This record gives sequence, structure tokens and C-alpha cells, in this order.
Amino acid sequence: MPLATDVWSGERADDGLDRPLLERMEARLNRNALLCVGDGKMSALATRAHVAGRQHFSLSPLPLTGATAEAMAEWISEGIAPDRDGELEQIFRVNHRGEQGLAAEGYEVERACCLEAGAATWNERVLVVRSPVHAARQTAGLEKRLAHAEHKLAALTPARGRGKRQIRAEATLVEAIDHVLKEQRVDGLRRIAWEPQLERHTQDVGRGRGSAKRAQRVIENIRSHITCIARQAGPSAALTQRCGWKAFVTNAAQQRLSLADAVLCYRNAYRIERLFNRLKSRVQIAPLFVTRDDHIEGLTSLLTLGVRV
Repeated sequence: MPLATDVWSGERADDGLDRPLLERMEARLNRNALLCVGDGKMSALATRAHVAGRQHFSLSPLPLTGATAEAMAEWISEGIAPDRDGELEQIFRVNHRGEQGLAAEGYEVERACCLEAGAATWNERVLVVRSPVHAARQTAGLEKRLAHAEHKLAALTPARGRGKRQIRAEATLVEAIDHVLKEQRVDGLRRIAWEPQLERHTQDVGRGRGSAKRAQRVIENIRSHITCIARQAGPSAALTQRCGWKAFVTNAAQQRLSLADAVLCYRNAYRIERLFNRLKSRVQIAPLFVTRDDHIEGLTSLLTLGVRV
């Protein structure tokens, strides 16, 4: 259970809110070398520097933003490299049915960090982990996006008929295809072919009934039609292989917190979101209208206490 709780308005950022809470918990526990487990907000460089500077340890996932997004691509490539096959540390976990299964596998790298030039440095470990469950979930999401993209691409060039809008210019079709692929985040995973189709029919010139001697003109209708939507097997397989990876960061030594202990500790960590989920699903809490800050704080504290009990 947390030893300190704060209620903040929802429009402010979470960055920086962990530091005062840590100081209050440190004063109450009156001990050093505490392990602080948090979400991606705790992995902010300033927060990690604050925790390391007070001789504590932190464990949090790295968000895929900024330099981490670029480094993550290299970490995943190193994890799926052929020479890594069989060398990843496997982490097993017993489920609620008493069955042991593979929870994750991964490796770690060490690096030195500092908040700014000239500031104190500290060493931290980056734990690069692949979860089979997370990989299966991401793969299913990819398959769903591919199916949606195929459906939308097929709808771009329907069969001729009343009310069926046709795309005549090739540039317009190319732009529509690119929009669908980027919208579904499957760019480069589908091979699409199209061709111009010409339809000719004759029409009498002028009004009235036609005759054998009446002048006629030929009307041509050209449309761009998609003829093939095929999956790019190579890129799809390569992207599927990169699913399920996540990076954690900690300044705790391996003797203090091993790779397996770090993964299991994070999965068993206290999360305030679970309280809110219980309030909505089990307590069936309805929307409440309060205007005073002390009412909001008091009601939130009361409800969270009830859920904990």
C-alpha cells in the first residue's frame, strides 16, 4: 500500500509529482536504499536523477519518445539477432491455476547517465524484455489493421454502378492509397497494383430519336481501378518479430535486483489505475458533481480507502 497519496487536477502533467511523494515516504520510513517502482512518468530523467541522488533505486518502463525511440530500434535488433538465439534470459511465472509459463525473456545493457553537463553521473541498467502475451496482442492488432486497410483499399475502386463513385485520376488514387496505409499504420506491408480502365459507348448527337444517318459521337470514361492487394510477406514477418518488446530502466545493481526480479516486481507493483477500474466495475460508481477542492480530495480519499478494504 502507498504511504502517501496526493490528489491533483487532471489538466496538469504528472512529471515531477513523484519527487515530493518520495521525500514524504522517505521521512516516514526513515531508511535508505528504497526501491521506487512506477510507470513511464517516473522514468523522466530529472526524477531518475533525484532518486539516484538520494541513494534510492527506481524501476520504470522507458516511453518510446525522443532518443529512446531510436535506441529501442537498435535494442530490439540486438535482441532478435541470430547470435542471440538461445541466449536471452527466460523468466517464468506461475499463474493462478498453478501452471508455470514463460512470462518474458530478455537481456540488459549498462550505461552512464547525467542530468546535465557537469552534473553528477550515475550508472543504470536498461532491461530489454520481450513478453509473449504482449507480442501476441500486438500481432493481433497488426492483423486487424491489415484487414481494415484491405477493406478500405477495396472500397476505393468499387464496381461500376449507380451511385458508385469512381476515381478517374491516377494521382488521386495514389493519394487515397497512401492515406489509408498511413492511417492504419501498415505502410510498406501491402503491395497494391492498379490499372486504368477505359469504357466506350456511343451517343447520338443532338436531341430526338436516332436514325441510321444521324451523327454519333464516342464517349470514353477512364477510371483507375485497383487490381491486386497482396501482403508483403517479408516486411510483415519482420515487423511481427519486433512485437512484444519493452525497455525498463533501473539504477539498482544486479545483486540488488536481477532481470527476473525486476520484471516480476514491476508486474506485481501497486497501480492506482486498478483502484479506478474496481470503482467502475465492482462498486459501479456513477458520475458525481462536486465543486470544492476539499470535497474532491476527501471523496477521492474515501473511495480509494473503501476499495483497498
